[in-house]
Amino acid sequence: MYSRLKSSIVLTGALLLCALPPTASAQSVAPMSQNVVSFSEIFIIQVEIQNTYSTSQRNEIYLYDADWNRLTPRYISSAAPFLGPGDKMVITAMMTFNGQNDRKVYICNTITPRQGGVGTAFRGEVCGKVIATRLSA
Repeated sequence: MYSRLKSSIVLTGALLLCALPPTASAQSVAPMSQNVVSFSEIFIIQVEIQNTYSTSQRNEIYLYDADWNRLTPRYISSAAPFLGPGDKMVITAMMTFNGQNDRKVYICNTITPRQGGVGTAFRGEVCGKVIATRLSA
């Protein structure tokens, strides 16, 4: 009985692995961590994203506060860029300090890979951390 159960589990696992799409490539956000200094109530974040897949992919850019609550940037150069294979793009976002002198923001690049023109059941997300400091005169 035990060997029959073990064989069944191994066969089920092998079938699941065969049914999965090819492994996901790593998303890219550079730099992963940065410090930004500003004299005003606004600070600018710049990161470079890259499509590491062999097919064109839609990226989605999200910003979060230190508690991982979604933020709406004052400006973002492209919130949903479509990049070809191996393409890179610099994303620029403007954020406010909201009356604080220091602010931590996470900027994330999300890709739901497409295989054969159809979205897959998994998605990848990588985030960079930005620590902004407002200088006072």
